[in-house]
Order: sequence, then structure tokens, then C-alpha cells
Amino acid sequence: MILLIGPIFPPIHGQSLAFTRFVESINEDKRILINTNLENKSKIGKIFATFKTLLSISMKVIFSKYDIVYFTCSRSILGSIKDILLINLVSLKDVNIVNHLHGSDFKEFLDTSPKWYQKILIKSYTKVDISIVLLDSMKEQFVDFPEMNVEIVPNFYDKELNEKLEEKDDDKINLVYFSNIMSSKGIFELIDAFEILSKEYDNIYLNIAGEYIADEYMSIDEVKEKFQNKIYHHDRIKYVGKIFGERKARVLQKSDIFVLPSYYKSEAFPISIIEAMACKNAIVTTNYKYLPAVVFSENGMIVETKSVDSLVDGIKNLIIDKEKLKQIQIYNHQVAKEKYSLEQYIDNLNRIVMKK
Repeated sequence: MILLIGPIFPPIHGQSLAFTRFVESINEDKRILINTNLENKSKIGKIFATFKTLLSISMKVIFSKYDIVYFTCSRSILGSIKDILLINLVSLKDVNIVNHLHGSDFKEFLDTSPKWYQKILIKSYTKVDISIVLLDSMKEQFVDFPEMNVEIVPNFYDKELNEKLEEKDDDKINLVYFSNIMSSKGIFELIDAFEILSKEYDNIYLNIAGEYIADEYMSIDEVKEKFQNKIYHHDRIKYVGKIFGERKARVLQKSDIFVLPSYYKSEAFPISIIEAMACKNAIVTTNYKYLPAVVFSENGMIVETKSVDSLVDGIKNLIIDKEKLKQIQIYNHQVAKEKYSLEQYIDNLNRIVMKK
């Protein structure tokens, strides 16, 4: 029996998708689930939901029977309270504790926490047996825990994304942005870059998919207002909102270049990049955190963060050389099948977590 603590979608984001797919792979009679998804709640709502989660964790950890605990760690004070409670209660039992980090800012969170809270975090996380990260370079996130076993499990794409690929339009260059609509994901730099490119090329189009989200730069209302003001007059920019399943697959499959000019504070290994690769897209992303460890010259272009000019040059490099673009698209599709399938993801987690 396994006790699973993490965010079930909706809403869908990288961590909730990854956690949900792993949960779905385990028979219901062999799992105990605690859903920690607090998205789309107000600050007061999140506090009440956190207390409810703490109560649920306490009851299930104390009174349930299980052999393994698997949780996705938080990198905020409020979120980490439940992790601390979980780890310390579970450590009273003779079971393995497995933590899965989907972001890139655990070390930063630890180092910037108040000294008294750092001590609590360090004392708690020394009781974790295994932590899972997305890339080899991300092992540094747990450098403060030399006794901890740190394993690597790359992200994945959902299998329906390349089961039957749509034909691309040779007469058009379709750019696609598939992430949350938030300032630090680089959406406004992308729109500005597209404005410049669209004056030089009359066959390029931009599809944007995602949900409005606040960050440290802008509130949701500010993001929405600025975004709508920038795109309303442009007939070659299309906002398709939040899309999933077959509709999402069609948009990605008909696209040529996936653009994610991110400087998001916890950016690590976006599932959206793998999904785009599986759908035969070249990738344009930023020289930021772990993104250069995911996207190489064979996969597309790395550009500078917050630079419209660099973004224009990177995209233009792929538009000009159509043969290079096709080679990258074919390569990315093959790499995704070989390295990032959902089956491989589940098998890797089973090997580490379930000891299969």
C-alpha cells in the first residue's frame, strides 16, 4: 500500500499532470490519496484548505496502513508546513519516504527561509529516504542532504500527442505558446517579437494557449488587461484559451516552432517542451536555470531572457533555414518517443518508488 500526497488536476500544470498520471497507474485498492491542489483559491481559502489538508494528513498517516509514502514537495512556507508534518509523522513508522521535486527552487527556498525555519526544514528532510529530480544537474537542489538518495526521472508527454500526427502546412510558419499566461513566462516579449517578425514575414502565425496567472511581476487582472490590449488588433495572433486532449494535440501538431521565453522563478523541465517535441516542433526557449540542459542546438534555439531582439533572432534563424527547421522537427519527434514517453516515466517511478 502506498500513501500519495500531491496535486490532482484540475487545474492542469506540470506538477499536477505528473502526479495525476502516476496516481492513475496505481490500482485504487493499493493506494491512499491526499489531494493538495490549492490552485484557484484566495489567500484565505488557501489557509483554510491547508488546515484541512493538515488534518487529512494527520488522520491518514496515523491511522492508515501503508509501506511507502510518495509526496511532491512544496517550496513555500505555507505549503511546506504540510511536508514537515507529513515527514515527521511518517518517520515514526518503518516506511520509505519518497519526495518528488518538479520545480527548480527548493535550494533557493531553503536558503532564503528564516534561520529558525531552515533548521526545521533540514531536520525534517534528513528523514527523507529518496528525492526524485528531473535532470542530473538538479541533484544540486538537495546538496544539503548528503545521506539522501537522489534519483533522476525525466518528464514525459501524454501518449495521444503523437499517436496520429496532423500534417503541417508548408505554406505557413505556425508559432505556438503553450503555458500559463503570466509575465515571467515571457509572453509579452513573445508578442513584441512577433510584431516585429510579422512585418517581415507575411506567412507566420502565432497561437497562444493557457490560463491567466499572477506572478511576482503582475496580478491576474494586470496580465489579462495587458495581454488583451496587445493582441486584439492583430489578425495573425490567436488566443485559444485553456485547451486539453485532442484539441491541444491538434494545435501542437499543426505548429512548427514552440516558443517559451521563460524567466519563471521555479522553471525546471517543462512538460510543454516535451509535448511540443513529440508533435514535431522546433523549440525556442531561454538561457535560464535548467532550460539549457533540456534544449540543445539539435532541438532548436536558446535565446536570452527578457530580450525581444534575441527572441526575434532565434525565431528568424529557424524561419530562414527551412531545411534546418524540418531536420530539428524530425529529430525532436524521435527523441521524445525514445526518451520521454509516459510508459517510461511510470516505469522509472515504479522502479524507484514501488521497487518494481
